[in-house]
Parts: sequence; structure tokens; C-alpha cells
Amino acid sequence: MLALGQEKEEMLEQLIDVTENIYTDRLTSIMLLNPKTDTLHCACAPSLPECYNKAIEGIHIGPTVGSCGAAAYHRQKVITENIDTHSNWAHFKAIASRANLSSCWSVPILSSKNKLLGTFATYSRKPSSPSPFELEILEMAASVCAVTLEKYEIEEELMQSATYDFLTNAYNRRAFCQKLQQEVDDYNKHDDYVALFYIDINNFKTINDQYGHAFGDLVLVETAKRLNKLSCDTGVVGRLGGDEFALLSTFKDKNAFRRQHNQLLNDIGGGLTIDNVNCSASIGYTLIQRCDIDEYDIHSLLCLADSDMYEAKQRHKRKLMASC
Repeated sequence: MLALGQEKEEMLEQLIDVTENIYTDRLTSIMLLNPKTDTLHCACAPSLPECYNKAIEGIHIGPTVGSCGAAAYHRQKVITENIDTHSNWAHFKAIASRANLSSCWSVPILSSKNKLLGTFATYSRKPSSPSPFELEILEMAASVCAVTLEKYEIEEELMQSATYDFLTNAYNRRAFCQKLQQEVDDYNKHDDYVALFYIDINNFKTINDQYGHAFGDLVLVETAKRLNKLSCDTGVVGRLGGDEFALLSTFKDKNAFRRQHNQLLNDIGGGLTIDNVNCSASIGYTLIQRCDIDEYDIHSLLCLADSDMYEAKQRHKRKLMASC
């Protein structure tokens, strides 16, 4: 299933289904760790009562927190033969009783690098202790689950690196051009205008030479942050290379376009201050009516916006020379 590219959710469901078929009389769950909060969150537990899943959602791991919280904390299996008599379950006895759960065996899900990913647990409706075979099944299922989760984590990292610029987390040039092509090909949208903004940091080489490349990176990151904020979650922000960015936006009318253009001029064009150093950017654009967009390709749109940005940069240089 992994080799065939099965979806993660389907893979986890199948893993639980196989495990429960082997046990025949147990209910299984997979909880994943949020490493930022040290909390466990239900990834898949189709046989457990919904009220129980909700009650333990987001529990903090700890040495005496049920079976799963303790297994995650100690990074070793925790066998609770009788929930009613186990001190770890003092705070969960009531909800376990309502869910008709009497025992819980839990093992940590550990990656190949011994990173804690979550827990794999199985419950029964009567007190019980596992046989060596049942423990082997439980630990094997946790190992398969770890392989599954690692595979998808690696795929997500590869997709991230192939799609996003590593420094600014904006779309890289290739991914941005794909988004732009999708916009050109989409005839079903109802926005009347499509705008492509081209942004270039002024005197970026001088900034790097004078303040260092680490400061230059801060300028790039801050520019991307402001562009993302101005995009209002509907625009697409890309780093085309070096100190050049692009913003793709759609508008109902020209007034909406003018508002965003003015915001860009105010927040990035002349108002970029970092560590008391004033920076600016030249901003060009091309504005196309949706009904006319099929007359353009992405290369021509980028060239038009780039040409307008170049004219803005020349105006900026003339302004600097006049002030000297």
C-alpha cells in the first residue's frame, strides 16, 4: 500500500483494521504527537466511542497520564490490565467507564531516528493482559505505523522544498509560474481583473555589502511577510529570484486594485524599516481584464510587470539623484 502511494488516512485505517481483525475483540487507536505542545491528538480510532476520543483529544504526555500519555513520555510500552484499579487512570476512569473500556495497552510510535511520533494503543471491554504474541502484534503495528508516518513526512518535506523558497517560504519561481498559468487557464472565475505585481528591492547589493548578507536575508523575509499580509489570503506570493518578488491578485473592480496598489507602495515601496535601516522597493504591475486574459501567456505577463517595475526603479534613481 505504501509503494502504491495510498493516502495516509486510508493507510492508518487499514492498519487499524488489520490489527483489530487479528485481535478480534479489541478497539485500536493511533494518536500523533504535537511536538510544540507535547500533546497527543487522535489520528485514527474508528472503533472507539466518539465521546471518548473527544475527552482525550489533546492530552499532555506525562509519566502518569493514562497509558498513551505515559507510553509517549517514557518511550516504552505501558500495559494497563485494569483501568479501574490503575493510578494512571484516576482522571480518566469516568469517561473510560462511560465508553465501556476496561484495559489499555499502549506502545510509542518511534521513527528510525528514535523521534517520538505518537502512540499505538488497543483497548478491550474487560480487564486483560497481553500474551507474548499480542505484544508482538502491537509493537509490529507501531513499527509499520512509524514507517508510514515517516514516508509521508519525507514526501511533505520534498514537496515543500520543490514548491517553496527555503528562506522566505514564498512560492519559488517554478511554483509561482504554475499558479500564474492556472490563473490564465481558469475561465470560470468571476473576478473582473487580474493583477500581477513585480517587486524589486532597491539597492539590494549595497544593503548586503554595507550591512551583511544576514541583514539582507532579514529584508527578504520581511518583504515576503508583508506581501503575504497584503495578499489577504487570496493572492499568491512568489520569490522569483534574488531580491525579486511577485504578487498575483484578482479584483472585482479597479478601486479594489488601487487600494492594494497603494498599500504595496506604502508598506513596501517606501516603508520597509528594519533595525532602524530604511529600505524601499520598486513596484511595477500589469492589470488585465479577465475577459482578455486568454490573449496573454505567463511570459508576456511577467515581462509587462517587469518592464513597469524597471520604469519605477528608474524614477526612484532619478529621485535620489535629485535629492543629492
